[in-house]
Amino acid sequence: MIGSHLRPGTRVRYDGLVDGGPEYGVVVHFWVSDEFDGYDCYVAFFGQELPDGAPPEKPYILRYAAVSLVVLED
Repeated sequence: MIGSHLRPGTRVRYDGLVDGGPEYGVVVHFWVSDEFDGYDCYVAFFGQELPDGAPPEKPYILRYAAVSLVVLED
């Protein structure tokens, strides 16, 4: 397999936005992709920072290849 294996709950950053800064989120599900030789995942994104505690708004969930995400250290 090519790419990172990200467990649910892993805090990540996506730097691929054209406008604005990076987006921060938490992996909610991962799987081996049939489309490419690597891992795919759903990430709950919170915007430009991760909240402390309950988020003020519902996160939105997007699908990304695990290799496109930066794992954040706690």
